Amino acid sequence: MKRKSILLLAGMLLLTCSACGKKEGSWQAESLAPPVVSQQAEAAPEHVPSAESEVSGKEPLPAEGGDGQGDSPVFPAVSPALEETENPAADLQPDSQEAPAVSVDVDLTTLSSTMVYAEVFNMMMSPDDYIGRTIRMTGIFTVYQDPETKQVYCGVIVEDATACCAQGFDLVMPEERSYPQDYPAPESEITVVGTLQADRTLEEHGIIFLRLEDVTFE
Repeated sequence: MKRKSILLLAGMLLLTCSACGKKEGSWQAESLAPPVVSQQAEAAPEHVPSAESEVSGKEPLPAEGGDGQGDSPVFPAVSPALEETENPAADLQPDSQEAPAVSVDVDLTTLSSTMVYAEVFNMMMSPDDYIGRTIRMTGIFTVYQDPETKQVYCGVIVEDATACCAQGFDLVMPEERSYPQDYPAPESEITVVGTLQADRTLEEHGIIFLRLEDVTFE
């Protein structure tokens, strides 16, 4: 009986020691082990899509201040040729240069019909004051072809204010012009520039014929 009690007491002591040893060992293991940090909490995600991007299916915009590897938008380079400012006036210049304007000594196109008729009358009366001068005038083109000689005679005439009187000059047409295709239409209004010259073959009879040479039509 006494022996059973001793054995029972010894068993209880062994159980108590093993329990304390286990508790002490686990406490030492817990106290000596380093704190465990969750990798999920420590390692911050580099890119977490927002709920808006997940819904729309679009990638979120990259953050500013990146290292240049896709973090910031890259704009295409502009060609220097597109940055040059063109001169609009250069596109408007004609390919060929226009003929220089003819210098005119007497411009009858700026006068009224009455003054034109009076000025032409002065030329008839005092031709020496106008011989060799360049005249510009607007008048009626007249043409006549001799049926026998086929000679063509042309002229430009002006009328007075009442259209009852007319006077004018012969025209020496350019040699490269062919009649009638290269001539103005008869009785048409023309503006002509030419040098005034005189035909004095009948001067002894008091008749001087005036003509315009080197004529150009405007």
